[in-house]
Amino acid sequence: MDGSIYDHSYFIEGRKSGKSLYEDYRWMPELTIPMVLRMIDHLGIDKDDVIVDYGCARGYIVRAFRELGYEAYGVDVSEWAIANCDEVAKLYLSCTDKIPPQTDWVIAKDVLEHVSEVTTAITRMMDAAKVGVFAVVPLADIDHMPYVVREYERDITHLHRLTLSTWFQLFDDPFWTVELAYRVPGIKDNYFKEGWERGNGFITARRQ
Repeated sequence: MDGSIYDHSYFIEGRKSGKSLYEDYRWMPELTIPMVLRMIDHLGIDKDDVIVDYGCARGYIVRAFRELGYEAYGVDVSEWAIANCDEVAKLYLSCTDKIPPQTDWVIAKDVLEHVSEVTTAITRMMDAAKVGVFAVVPLADIDHMPYVVREYERDITHLHRLTLSTWFQLFDDPFWTVELAYRVPGIKDNYFKEGWERGNGFITARRQ
């Protein structure tokens, strides 16, 4: 996967450049730490679990996990994001799409819709995760039609416009339990409003 498009103009001037919804994407602990605490509670992540943020960008989720006392790492294909990553998280980030061994949880928040070989990526995540995978994805009402949240169309790197049931099929496996939700309070609350109630999908896959 070519990560060159995910550069300064994508993360810092996304709206101005017409590439994305990002605008001065930076460390915001007042938002990121509560969100990660909600992930920990929702997933039941243990203190001994190793977490990998797949598509970590500048490493802010990794930093939040680390500041909360968890062992977390991040991988991303964007050379710019890793080179300009959070200073606290930089030792734990890699410019790759390979998931480190000995991973308990793989987190993929707002990532899979960008990945060209998405079936392969999901297989890799599930093969690597000893406990589970948590993914957050934007949804369409009908496969391959515009997103419920039309604002998501402004990101030119979005490739997949799927329903939650279709995303479920990509994760469905006889040795896994897959849970679906249109909302997990505390995560992406700003995108849960009237008309957007089914705009995001939350997928929790656990090994049986």
